Amino acid sequence: MISVLKIPALFFLLTAGLSCSVKRYLPKGEKLYYGADISVSKVPNVKTKPIEIRNSLAKYATPKRNKFLLGQPYKLWLWYKLKPKKQKGFKNWLRNTIGEPPVFISDLTPEINAQSMQTQLEDDGYFNSKVTFSLTMKKNKPKLVYAASVQRPYLIGKVSWIPDSSGVAKDLSVLPKEGALLQAGKQYSTKNIKAEKDRLCLLLKDKGYYYFTPDQLLSYIDTNHNNFTANIYLAVSQQISAGAKIPYSINRVIVRTPFSSFDPLPDSIIQRLPQQDGLYISDSLKKFNASLFPRTITFRTGHVYSLAEQKRSQVRLTSIGTFQYIRPQFTKTADRDNLMDVTYYLSPYRKKKFQTDIGGFTRSNSYSGGELNLQWSDKNFLKKAHNFTVKATGSFEITPNDSLQYNNNWRVGLEATYSIPKLLAPFGKGRNLPLIPRTYFPVSFDWIRHQDLYTEKYLHGRYELVWNDTLTRQYRLTPLSLTITNTANLTHNALTGPALDSAYKFVLPTIVIPSFGFQFITSNRDRKNHSTYLHAGVEFAGGILGLIKGNHGYFSTKVGDAYFMQFVKAGVDYRYFLKLNPQLTWASRIIIGASYPYGNSPFLPFSRQYLIGGANSLRGFLPRHLGPGSAQATDIQQSAFPQIGGDYKLEASSEIRLPLAGRLKSAFFIDAGNIWMKDSVLYEKAGQLTKDFYKQIAIDAGLGLRIDVSILIIRLDLAMPFYKPWLEEGQRWTFKDIQLGNRDWRKQNLIWNFALGYPF
Repeated sequence: MISVLKIPALFFLLTAGLSCSVKRYLPKGEKLYYGADISVSKVPNVKTKPIEIRNSLAKYATPKRNKFLLGQPYKLWLWYKLKPKKQKGFKNWLRNTIGEPPVFISDLTPEINAQSMQTQLEDDGYFNSKVTFSLTMKKNKPKLVYAASVQRPYLIGKVSWIPDSSGVAKDLSVLPKEGALLQAGKQYSTKNIKAEKDRLCLLLKDKGYYYFTPDQLLSYIDTNHNNFTANIYLAVSQQISAGAKIPYSINRVIVRTPFSSFDPLPDSIIQRLPQQDGLYISDSLKKFNASLFPRTITFRTGHVYSLAEQKRSQVRLTSIGTFQYIRPQFTKTADRDNLMDVTYYLSPYRKKKFQTDIGGFTRSNSYSGGELNLQWSDKNFLKKAHNFTVKATGSFEITPNDSLQYNNNWRVGLEATYSIPKLLAPFGKGRNLPLIPRTYFPVSFDWIRHQDLYTEKYLHGRYELVWNDTLTRQYRLTPLSLTITNTANLTHNALTGPALDSAYKFVLPTIVIPSFGFQFITSNRDRKNHSTYLHAGVEFAGGILGLIKGNHGYFSTKVGDAYFMQFVKAGVDYRYFLKLNPQLTWASRIIIGASYPYGNSPFLPFSRQYLIGGANSLRGFLPRHLGPGSAQATDIQQSAFPQIGGDYKLEASSEIRLPLAGRLKSAFFIDAGNIWMKDSVLYEKAGQLTKDFYKQIAIDAGLGLRIDVSILIIRLDLAMPFYKPWLEEGQRWTFKDIQLGNRDWRKQNLIWNFALGYPF
């Protein structure tokens, strides 16, 4: 009983001591502010919930009180304890990061706050509402109480234009009503009036009104207190400038690269410039092929000015990746009131660049190591904004896994990528797309030495088309991909090992993977509180060769000296992000992968298999240590196989991301999933997908720390497995086995994951 009483006694002494230590720092006569309460009383006609009204007013209850923990201002205590001698240095930075200055009663301006709240209510249509305030003192803790008396909201009556004979007024009155924010019967809102003016202005700019702005639209409100309605009358300001009344058309399109000033070129010089598809090109250094610009800039002589076209050209120029600075400048044409010239000022990146990178990495297959990259690139190859990159890589990879001991990897690679800013295909030239499409031709060769086993060689090349039909929707078509894998130079240990026939026979054959693929990627971040991401893809391999050559079972038919692989593979990666408040995000992901190896292929090639476990997957399970199914790879398989993967995959993750202090953030997460095989060739029956697959879904959970250093996220996650599918049925849940005090148990079950960036 005495030991039980020690805990609350210790808690009382701790909080009392913290409270006393803070009070002794406060200036004489000052009292800490303990926050504000907002009470809402409303008439029966108000349908809005009190909490929604309270939330709309809460932003005006300033300043915010100090943060409290267990009833004590812990950040204020840190502020006083970390007082530096100088207003700079580490101690000053730490003080401003984890501490906060005091908020006193003398800092309050409740009269201004109450007036701001009342104005907000009127802006939301609650005319004649009142907000009062009072200062309360409870247990020597001063608080403000704001009392909002909310009256019946006014609804929009009619929306009409005040008659005006000007051309701009006529064009405004016939703009599309679709998407209009001011509609009869809706609750009056000043915010919606402003948003409607912005909408009308954007539509008007697409009709040539370059100089028109939303503040040149006026609104008049006529309230009727008998039926609680507000009629809205819109009008064009009488103070509107002459230029804002005129719709403009494009006279000349001029491109300047490089440039020394933003002063317009004289007409005498413009007339002598070479033209390409109606564009005047000023390229004194002859760095670019003139045909590049008509494909990226959509304005032409005679086109009516459009803000949408201006943005479209800007985005297309940016998507080329050749220009680091892009600025369009519109100027009125002399002696022509309704014409304007547009000049594009373009500053290119340095044409050729050599780059060296040294860094560390972690891979999804449990290996970590160091890497040296040497890269040379030309962003304007052949003067057509083609991109040609050559990259040489050298790396070493080690793993802490006992089963992979002495199987460290040494890797040397060479990759060349040639990309063209257009579609090299018989369909679609990409002229009407929001981004410039690209065609890629990457070719790579990798030499990998598995220290005590064998050498792998990978040769890969593909022809890929990439385009967007919207800014957030991308398509990737790969008409041809070719991968050749060769294994050689087996060590004496590998050749004399007991499991050569059972394990290495699936690694030794030289294979070729001819394939065709398609991917679809889209994201939606326009919505206020939630966003989505979808990546779906499909790949077909070896089908045509199978028709030509036929086959007689697994690894039975060759093209030259290599077995060709046959499979169909498809996968979906869907992510959903919900902002519970500005600082709190709920992120979720589900991955579904399926395949059908057939003919020459008993399973997916190792390089195409689905992987699971690790820092970006199931964080409570090490890579290569989970699945397939209820199987666990043997030490021989762990050592011999390039990957421990599967033909099918199901994975789901969900985490709550929340702030801690400054750049330090945290997360609580849960992961679930597994991989399975189509056949029993590699992992016998235990690894096959069956109708009881749901009994083999592994589950883990944990917490993480993240440091946001602006350019990247440094992440440390600690996870624990709660369901191990390789155990006997009835023993797979591990709650009863938890032994936090046991060192061996912690080593096997507390999994640390260090990585850069979010897991998804």
